[in-house]
Parts: sequence; C-alpha cells; structure tokens
Amino acid sequence: MTKAPNARSQGRWTPEEIAREDASVRARAERDRRKTPQERLEETLRLSRFMSELTQGMPGDVRAR
Repeated sequence: MTKAPNARSQGRWTPEEIAREDASVRARAERDRRKTPQERLEETLRLSRFMSELTQGMPGDVRAR
C-alpha cells in the first residue's frame, strides 16, 4: 500500500528554506485576500489572454527535446 502524498512534504529543504517558503505562502495569501473581486477578475482575464497567446504560438517556435 502506498502512502498518500503529504502536501507539506519538502524533500531535502533546509529548515530555513521551509520557513522562508511558509512565510512567502502566508504573504501571498494575505495579498490575495486584500484583492477586490474586480482585481481578481482582471487578473484572471490577463492570465487567460496570456495562455491563449501561448497556445497560438508557431509550432517551430520551440525546438522539441
């Protein structure tokens, strides 16, 4: 039986790296909570347009590995 993946599993991160990552996650969450619904919608639309532009790229733009 396999063990369920732990969302907080950090691999071989040092305690300082883990603390820094946790602090950045908390800061991002706080910043996101302060956004208005209008700001969230605008961000979603920007990301949607960006993804659309990426998918419309020319097939030869990036070499296959």
